[in-house]
Parts: sequence; structure tokens; C-alpha cells
Amino acid sequence: MKRILSTLKEKWPEYFFEILVLIIGIYGAFELANYGENKSRKQAEIEILKGCKTELMTDLVEINFNMNELRKSQNALNLILEVLENDGSYHDSLASHFIYTLLPMHFVHSTSSFETAKSRGLDIISNTDIRNKLIAVYDSQYDFFLKAEDEELAEVQYHMRQILPGRFESGYNFEGKENTFEGRMVPIDFESLKTDQEYHYFIKTQQNRTRSYIDYFYENLRKSVESMILDLEIEIKKLEL
Repeated sequence: MKRILSTLKEKWPEYFFEILVLIIGIYGAFELANYGENKSRKQAEIEILKGCKTELMTDLVEINFNMNELRKSQNALNLILEVLENDGSYHDSLASHFIYTLLPMHFVHSTSSFETAKSRGLDIISNTDIRNKLIAVYDSQYDFFLKAEDEELAEVQYHMRQILPGRFESGYNFEGKENTFEGRMVPIDFESLKTDQEYHYFIKTQQNRTRSYIDYFYENLRKSVESMILDLEIEIKKLEL
């Protein structure tokens, strides 16, 4: 025992240094592993945020296109009602406006990057504010909008079946031009439409629905997507520093 104590007394600096080196080595290896894991996690976060930004930019193009088509519909509805209520004469150009009274609009979008984040755990997005905003856009506003769109498409189908037959030669006469709903819809008896209260009710209701769809549903969605894109740009730049 005395020999052990004597040896420790003589060599404790050497032993202490060896233990210290061992501790530093273990700690260094642990920190290196953490650094690699954090770096990999950060890169994955950047890729997810970039993916969300790219998809939202594509969604924004779709939103603006749909809003533009709905404005054409709004103008067509206003023109048709004005002609009918003011005893106007039929002319061939009206057929291209009648086709815009009903639009089977569908918001084509992508959520794949956000779904990737959800599958990995939303805490992969380190900025709580950005995470909450993405949840608000995708899980709240997109869902709310798509439910409203389903109702609108159901109305389009209903009116295609109940309002147009007997009043027009046929519906869905789109000309097949790329990315447009341009076409013609010819009334069977234009003069009778002037006193057709059910058809007037339909046109006025479509005016109201189209206006609310543009000014509320699409406008709010557009603002949220634009804001989200800007927030993502700032966050990505911060993470890449």
C-alpha cells in the first residue's frame, strides 16, 4: 500500500496529465460528433426551407393566374347582366362572355417539402416563428381554402346541370387554348334570358360569389404566401451564414 501511495505521490502529475488527455479526447470526440450532427441537421433544414420557398413561388404563380381568370369571369358577369337588364341586343362576342359565367377553378399546389418536414419532425425547423407560420399557411389556410374551393366546384357542377340545360346549346365549350378557359357558350333564346328571373338570380349570385372569392379567399391566400416567401428568404440567408 505504501509503495502504491509512494508511486502515486511521485507520478501523480503524469497520471493526471494522462487522465486529462483522455477526458479531452472523449469530450473532443463527443463535440465533433455533435458538430457533424448539427451541421447535417442544419443542412437538412435549409433544404426543406428552400423546397418550401420554391413550391410557394410556384403556388403564387397559380394563385395569380386563377385570380386573373376570376376577374375575367367577374367582368363577363357584369357585362352580361348589364346587357340583359338594359334590353341589349345579342352579338356573337357575348358567347365568349357566357363561357366565363362558370369556371371550374382548381388551385394546383404542392406541400411535399412541408410534408417532409412533418415526417422528420417539425422541430427540424429551428426558428419557432417560421415553423408556426408554415403550419398556419399549410395546415390552416390551405386546408380552409381547399374546403371553400370544393364548395365552389360543387356549385359549378350544380349550375352546369340545373341552370344551363334548356338555356344554352351546350356547356364546357372551351377552345383548348393553353392555360385559359376561353371558349363559347351560345344561348338557345337570348331574348328569353332578359325576363328569366331564375337566370338573373344565378348571374347576380355568381357576381357576389366571384367577388368574395377574389377579394377574400384568393387575396388572403396570396398575401400569406407572399409574406411566407419573404420570411423564408430571410431565414435561409441567416442559416447559410
